[in-house]
Amino acid sequence: MLKMLFIVYNISIQQEVMDILEAEGVTCFTRWPRLVGRGIKTGPRLDNDVWPGANAAVMTVVEEEQAGKLMQAIQAFRNEIGEYEGIKAFQLPVEKMTGEI
Repeated sequence: MLKMLFIVYNISIQQEVMDILEAEGVTCFTRWPRLVGRGIKTGPRLDNDVWPGANAAVMTVVEEEQAGKLMQAIQAFRNEIGEYEGIKAFQLPVEKMTGEI
């Protein structure tokens, strides 16, 4: 079964996130390089003078087993850097898809 992982993170840890994806064998992804928003613990990141900072996001679709390993790797990284730096991953089922991975 296919799973979609949507990962939102502080742009300051971009390289580390991409390294995790590569280490876990992710070869296909879509990335949004600059997003603004607000987290419960991280607060606003609105990329302006009042609320500096921004996030990025990456989405990938992988097999269930690979998704589990990737989620574990992201959680381990989150534990290492602390929740205030900002990385969160969401795993969703892929019900339908055009084409192939």
